[in-house]
Amino acid sequence: MDKIAKDFLINDELARHMASMSEAIDTIDPREKNKVTYSGKLIMLVTLAGIFCDCQSWNDIADFARYKKDFLRRFIPDLETTPSHDTLRRFFCILKTERLESCYREWACNMRGDSPSIEDCDWSKVQIGEGNDLYTNRHIAVDGKTICGAINADKLVQESADKITKEQASVAKLHIVSAFLSDMSLSLGQERVSIKENEIVAIPKLLDDIDIRQGDVVTIDALGTQKKIVEKIVEKQADYLLEVKNNHLKLRENIENDAEYLLISGRKNDFIKRAEETTEGHGFMVTRTCISCSEPSRLGFCYRDWKNLRTYGIIKTEKINIATGEIQNEKHCFISSLVNNPELILKYKRKHWAVENGLHWQLDVTFNEDDGRKMMNSAQNFSTLTKMALTILKNYQDEDKKTSLNRKRKKAGWSDDYLTNLIDTFIKAF
Repeated sequence: MDKIAKDFLINDELARHMASMSEAIDTIDPREKNKVTYSGKLIMLVTLAGIFCDCQSWNDIADFARYKKDFLRRFIPDLETTPSHDTLRRFFCILKTERLESCYREWACNMRGDSPSIEDCDWSKVQIGEGNDLYTNRHIAVDGKTICGAINADKLVQESADKITKEQASVAKLHIVSAFLSDMSLSLGQERVSIKENEIVAIPKLLDDIDIRQGDVVTIDALGTQKKIVEKIVEKQADYLLEVKNNHLKLRENIENDAEYLLISGRKNDFIKRAEETTEGHGFMVTRTCISCSEPSRLGFCYRDWKNLRTYGIIKTEKINIATGEIQNEKHCFISSLVNNPELILKYKRKHWAVENGLHWQLDVTFNEDDGRKMMNSAQNFSTLTKMALTILKNYQDEDKKTSLNRKRKKAGWSDDYLTNLIDTFIKAF
């Protein structure tokens, strides 16, 4: 196939995806069609391209669009003018978060693609007793995050009493629960809650709506260790690995006492397993030890409350400051529907902690999410678009495999071709 024919097919494919994106955004656009100056497609492209290029505010994005008008014509040839910062802000203020979220979840499902199902397993590569939790791109971490920089609701109401109600300004402490496909840094969906405690209500709804597949492993911190949440995960034919703290005191005590007894007694049984790993970095040496047991009946009658419970145990963490010798010790109890494999349990717990500490750190530091001063729907909608940008940047194969997200964003600002590749990835998921 010659270059001209190949370019034609590529452009034709992009045009089809562009039309699909335009249709999806038109469906959620709340504006009256006959009064629209700038299409939703243009606003979405301008905003995402701006985020790729390190824009932090609506003013930044509007300036970016004005100076990149010729570049934007690659995607919208008849473009004459670009939207102002007020137009961008108003659009994302009136755009209902649940409608953008619905559009986003379809996009995320397409970005995830056709990862292998349980039926596609090559069982010749699976060791006896390891089960279906070996697949890549299978770990889903459910975790909440508060966007701290949102404007204080009381202050906002006091200063603008005639313009905005306290209910409208409730985003001042915007708390969002997200489900992350950890290997792709892909948020499968998110739910907004007013306070952290409401995660218990939001998580089942989130799990019900997002793309969870047979064989996925869902991890949640202790707040999400609830019987209804476990039932929802099992209903979706997925597995769970949940932390147990004092919100289930009797269960935690039973797990801790039994694991410690088995550890001290030195008894060796088929249902008791142990794994240890040591890592070093950032001035610390960390040793994690997992003691797991596959006889849940040892926990007493309370084990019956947890559907498909197969494994329980503790993870002990010893963190040594190499410079000072200071030692920190932690202990985490867990329950799981996974088979008894402490190495894999450590792997999934490590991935969950990586989402808590790594992915949220990227949103805070690389994208300055906590410093944003947006309000109402625009803060949550901007957070959704930021997660889109993060997914694409994390998965984009730069010629230098060690390129950081910050460097990728700089390259997007310097090179039109680099930015085009990022935008193409976004469009082709529609």
